[in-house]
Amino acid sequence: MRKISVVALLIISFSLVSLASTLTVWFSWEGQNEFLSIVKEFEQTHPGIHVNVVYVPKMIQKLRITLASGGTFPDVALVRNDYLGILVEANKIHPLAVDTNDFGMNISKAFMVNGQEYAYPYYADVQVVYLNNSVLKKAKIVYPSFNWTLDDMEKTAQMIKKHGYVGILLNETASYFFNSFNAAFNDGKIPQQNGIPVVTGEGTLKAAELYNYLFNEKKIAVNYQKMALVNAFKTGKAGMMFMGSFLISDFVKSNVDFSILPYPYLNENQPIPPVLDPKGFVVFKESNEVKEFLDYVTSANMEEKFCSKNYKLPANSNAAGTLQEQNEFFKVMNISAKRAIVLPTSKVFKEGYVKAVETALSLYLSGKMELKTAFEKAQEYIEDHK
Repeated sequence: MRKISVVALLIISFSLVSLASTLTVWFSWEGQNEFLSIVKEFEQTHPGIHVNVVYVPKMIQKLRITLASGGTFPDVALVRNDYLGILVEANKIHPLAVDTNDFGMNISKAFMVNGQEYAYPYYADVQVVYLNNSVLKKAKIVYPSFNWTLDDMEKTAQMIKKHGYVGILLNETASYFFNSFNAAFNDGKIPQQNGIPVVTGEGTLKAAELYNYLFNEKKIAVNYQKMALVNAFKTGKAGMMFMGSFLISDFVKSNVDFSILPYPYLNENQPIPPVLDPKGFVVFKESNEVKEFLDYVTSANMEEKFCSKNYKLPANSNAAGTLQEQNEFFKVMNISAKRAIVLPTSKVFKEGYVKAVETALSLYLSGKMELKTAFEKAQEYIEDHK
């Protein structure tokens, strides 16, 4: 009789497991351990839902391959906002039928395509200027204020250079950084006409000339690729570095003596706007279970838990209000986010503008092509991808 009861229990248990819904979630970037902890808590409070988290080191590459091959998408994926246009055009994701929480900088607007929202906002990184405190102390440099100017930055970099260090670390051809200077010379936005980026205007050319001034004339900025930039700053070879706030957590864990500042002002009224880098969850397969899961992970408590450990700006306004009072890093990130620009999500921006600008900068700064010619060629390339 006991054997029959055991068999019956096993059958019932198997039936319950088989009835549980399984969601597949593609996750990327920083914070994997904290996210898995949040998922575990969700499963404990929602026993009928199992979440299979797949860590994808190169999310955009994975999505591209899946699109091209006709492969199977997950229920949910964490994506950068600049890839939305491609997914929408491929008809793989659909507008959300729910209102999402919003940060003061309107993170939710970063996930708008043609006036409709396509992702649950989760968090944002934002570009900042890193200062190596040990280098500044050795050079006896007074710490600049939050409202410093481009002139202040130049003077600080020159003083750092005089003491034998690199003044500014910056990738000279990456559109990721150039976008901010481009926007600063164009009233705080990337110039577009009928949804097509325009790179031949006076403002864009002035931004490129500023780069030439910093890198080739004054030689206070030095060009490295991403990993070399980070390593040079960590090892105390440079006083300042332009980079996203995603590095804060790594520097804290590595015991780097550093501070951060918002990007400087171009002039009295125009800050050089950093780029806001929002991440959000897109839905490939709609269901009640998916909504329950996303409502849970984007709630104020869960976003605060995730973002406090990883130095992220939460999309949830309640969580953002709590964290911005915690320490100087969140304070600077909050200021930066309020000044920031959100890049266009269109396919022509992602596949045309980015490559065109990087090529034009490379040709101009290396002296291989005149300024106007380089950016006229860039405009032609953009037009071919509209």
